[in-house]
Amino acid sequence: MDAEGGRVGFRKRLNPPPRCARTLPHRGRDWSTLALSAIVASVLAISTTAHAAGNAKNGRQKALQCQTCHGLDGLSKLPEAPHIAGQPEPYLIKSMTDFKNGTRQNDMMTFVAKELSDQDIADLAAYYASIELSVTVPKR
Repeated sequence: MDAEGGRVGFRKRLNPPPRCARTLPHRGRDWSTLALSAIVASVLAISTTAHAAGNAKNGRQKALQCQTCHGLDGLSKLPEAPHIAGQPEPYLIKSMTDFKNGTRQNDMMTFVAKELSDQDIADLAAYYASIELSVTVPKR
């Protein structure tokens, strides 16, 4: 015991550990923050992949071939076809690209997407993503 009644060799922590100790993963790093950082980095990497900038006005003209199934307004006219109005542009680009290269299969979409250039895909995605939807909650 020392003069203050504390144990000898025991040091009270009045200050936080030095910054270098807080940044090491094995020293109590908050793993949820690290995981969140990894997820954000992944999303940014996916959304910033090199795609041609889409032109919604050109996409509207190209959408004439899509209207049979998806409608010019992006609201499906067939039960087998999804609504694509208001979908995020990166999602639409990925979906159409996957149909084009065969990663995703659908008889009609695979056939149609094979004829689309990367610019066509970007324009269509820009057009359908630019459609704004409103939602009305049903009254009870």
